[in-house]
Amino acid sequence: MKHYKVFQYTIYPLIMLGAATTLITGMQNGYNYYLVSLTTISITGLIILFLERQFPYEKNWLTNWDWNLDLIYYMINYAIKLLAQMQFLWLSTIVTFPAIFPTHLPFWAQVILALTLMDFFLFYVHKISHKYLFLWNLHAIHHSSERLYFLNGEKRHALHQILEGAPGIIVLLFIGTPHMVLITALSILAINMFMQHTNLDYRAGILKKFFCVAELHRWHHRADYQDAEVNFGAWLTIWDHLFGTAYDNPKMARELGQIGIKEEPNFPKKYAVQFLYPFSKKIKEEAKKEGFPPPP
Repeated sequence: MKHYKVFQYTIYPLIMLGAATTLITGMQNGYNYYLVSLTTISITGLIILFLERQFPYEKNWLTNWDWNLDLIYYMINYAIKLLAQMQFLWLSTIVTFPAIFPTHLPFWAQVILALTLMDFFLFYVHKISHKYLFLWNLHAIHHSSERLYFLNGEKRHALHQILEGAPGIIVLLFIGTPHMVLITALSILAINMFMQHTNLDYRAGILKKFFCVAELHRWHHRADYQDAEVNFGAWLTIWDHLFGTAYDNPKMARELGQIGIKEEPNFPKKYAVQFLYPFSKKIKEEAKKEGFPPPP
């Protein structure tokens, strides 16, 4: 039991520091940016997958995974990120942007700064996606999963993926952020998304006051819409604290409750239908039974 507790409290910092160190070292040593990024994300994902199977937070979530659907989402949304990175590089070579970004800082500090700036815009778009109906219809796809595991952190409608990611990336582009810094920051964010949605039974301890970990984010995925109006952050908790949406409950360790969207228990399971869901009144009606109305 003692060794298991040590494992629970050390696995998050070990995975995040290990992945970040690998990414930063690989980038600085001149290896191919995309190869370093993809390899680190893939290997880390496989490690988390193995650990989830051995030490699950919820054993019932080990079965009936939406593997095919979630893999489709991950590949499509990863391709969108790659396209955004290439456009970032192309624009930065043909347009002279103000040299505001502090490139004199150590590389790791530049990555943290870029990640923090992106994180704010991710938080804000996420937050308003729970307020405005059109954005919620796009974002609801992310909440439709009835179990959490590392892969469904990237389960997003393609349009919502663009709307969430574009503001931060555009700001970084306009202040002269190096391309390599952007790729490294996005890669670290992708790995934190694994750890934020994982079914791994870990504890973050004091770190959960600063980082958006699974212990906090699971609360955001509760099936009751009102219960889910907390913990919008993707990496840092500071934005939730500043906007009054931070929430932690010790009981959540074992009393999480139902995951998903209570108002729409028959949410479609196929990618094509989910893609059309935000724009189709018929599909939305078919997803519902008696329940609470959608957000205003």
